[in-house]
Amino acid sequence: MGRPRKPQNINLPDNVYVRIDKRSGKPIKRYFYRLYGKTEKSLGTNFNLACLEAIKLNLEKEPKGAVITFNRVANRYKDDIIPLKKPNTQKANLNGLKPLLEFFNGAPLEQIKSSHIRQYLDWRKETKAAANNEYMLFHHIWQKAREWGYTEKVCPTEGVSRYPIKQRETYIDDTIFHLVYQYCNQDLKDLMDIAYLTGQRPIDVVNIQRSHILNGYLHIVQEKTAAKLRIEIKGQLKTILERRLEDGKEYLFYTRLGSRFTPNYVSNAFARVREHTAQKHPEYAEALNAFQFRDLRAKSGTDKAMLFGMNAAREHLGHTTEKMTKTYIRLAPIIPPLETSVSEPEKTGE
Repeated sequence: MGRPRKPQNINLPDNVYVRIDKRSGKPIKRYFYRLYGKTEKSLGTNFNLACLEAIKLNLEKEPKGAVITFNRVANRYKDDIIPLKKPNTQKANLNGLKPLLEFFNGAPLEQIKSSHIRQYLDWRKETKAAANNEYMLFHHIWQKAREWGYTEKVCPTEGVSRYPIKQRETYIDDTIFHLVYQYCNQDLKDLMDIAYLTGQRPIDVVNIQRSHILNGYLHIVQEKTAAKLRIEIKGQLKTILERRLEDGKEYLFYTRLGSRFTPNYVSNAFARVREHTAQKHPEYAEALNAFQFRDLRAKSGTDKAMLFGMNAAREHLGHTTEKMTKTYIRLAPIIPPLETSVSEPEKTGE
């Protein structure tokens, strides 16, 4: 087994690596392709062009007339397709490839059947949500295999049902919100407030920077869907943003070591505070332990819908359809009862 790749090379196609050139005073990424031994070819400084050239070079190395295996197609997918995706999606795809390659190791593409997909899902039954994601990744790899001419077969995922995953239904009551909030440091308090006030995902909250604020609006392009939002800066949101930007830094949130906050950092910090809160208030332990930072987006959308209706919540969350928004609404609307029952005798004037 070869040496593990350096972190900066993990998401690059096979045989490609990057060097940081600091001779000009400004760091420049230069990409290279390893040919044979220590021989290398420069691919320039443009990431996309470097990947395209690497794809061509890797294709030239593929053995002609050999049996097409899942590994071969999956590795091409890793080289050609994954580097073009967003960083979080790249990471998820690379993690999903590991069990797929382990299970389908060396399997000829033409011999993979629907029954094998079922066996794979059964093999991954302990992590049903991950298994479903890997099912979809397999499906996309197969579709690319058809585009590339490796097979004419319909994807064997056809007719195989994924695991039913129950939608998350946790609604964070104001009492639970305030219990956790009181034990947070100022960074986490501001994160909770911004996440709730804007209704955005953790990744989009930690990515807010000075350049996103223009003419009284907070401009957000959602990481997951690329939906564009323009949020009016007023009230408590305005107060928080102005205070966070007083230090002159570009991003709102940094660690003590000067690194930007990441969703994982926030999730872990929040979990520690939540656990501490549950110890202090055991009577609320069940509700507190169910509280995840991401639930603030659903709470925000739910509260918006209860106050202003479903369409307002849809716009608030950056959805294109109300069907998408309904998955985030975790309270039923309040329905008043009829004023009187028919069992109550009518009052007649005397």
